[in-house]
Amino acid sequence: MTAYEETRQRSGFKNRNTGLAVFGVLQIILGGLCALAIPSMLFGIIAPATLDNRFATPMSARTAIPGLLFYLLIAMWFISMGIGSMRARRWARALTLVFSWIWLITGVIGFVFVGLLMPDMFEQMSRGGQIPQEIAVIMTYVVMGFMTVIYIIIPGVFVLFYGSKNVKMTCEFEDPRVRWTDKCPLPVLALTLIFAFGGFCMPMMVFYGSVVPVFGRLVDGIPGALILLFIVLTLAFLAWGTYTLKSSAWWGAFVLSTLGGMSTIVTFLRVSLMEFYERMNFPVQQMEIMQQVSLPSNTSIAVCTALWLIAFLGYLLYTRRYFVGVSLRR
Repeated sequence: MTAYEETRQRSGFKNRNTGLAVFGVLQIILGGLCALAIPSMLFGIIAPATLDNRFATPMSARTAIPGLLFYLLIAMWFISMGIGSMRARRWARALTLVFSWIWLITGVIGFVFVGLLMPDMFEQMSRGGQIPQEIAVIMTYVVMGFMTVIYIIIPGVFVLFYGSKNVKMTCEFEDPRVRWTDKCPLPVLALTLIFAFGGFCMPMMVFYGSVVPVFGRLVDGIPGALILLFIVLTLAFLAWGTYTLKSSAWWGAFVLSTLGGMSTIVTFLRVSLMEFYERMNFPVQQMEIMQQVSLPSNTSIAVCTALWLIAFLGYLLYTRRYFVGVSLRR
């Protein structure tokens, strides 16, 4: 028996280096698939310009840029986490576990939401003669099956593996240095990740006319851009403040989430989703396609937003204990 094995056995855990390598490769593959979406979207922008509009619907480059940036970010995330997992790094295990929990929870909620709306959407398309009823049923099962795999099964497996005690101890054994992810409780690290991701995504609204729902009305243009700037700066503070366990950041998150959620609810009880898309300056062809599809009603959007708000505020209350009585402030 090697000295390595003797030391590991004395530590009292099962080596999971092989599993970390396998899951690392899986994450790199996911990152590669996300990266493949980038040239696909570029083809969707370029190809219609060279084809007859009867055979292809042109995609606006302006509205496609946020999607390109999103896929680029996710691809870089999965690839970097995969490499870190293969090297059994503490930070990779912590970030992957936190991300997988967020992925799983949002996936379950999204699955329920889509499951309630999609059958009705395909049914209306079938009655309108756009697709045969048999195809509508098949499409429903295919989409729900795809969502089950992507948004529930895969993140669920990730949570089970990276949440394992043996995986945690393997990473701590292979990577004995204290990493920056060790300085923040994992439930709070999830908040940091959410706010950082939100701060990255918010500026993308500039490509959609900087439209922001503000308590019953839509604000766009320069006023909307200024509101977005304020939100981005606030999210940056919340990301850093939650990571450093500042009580002011927790209260800021509670207030911003409450105001943002209430503003969205009030707005979409008065403004239709189609009007929101119109203010975002989507191309005429895309608007025509949207009009043929059964979009969620104002009530559905308000109810779903309210459920999201209640769930997130509940999670904030759960993490409150980490911000109380903390003597060390980074």
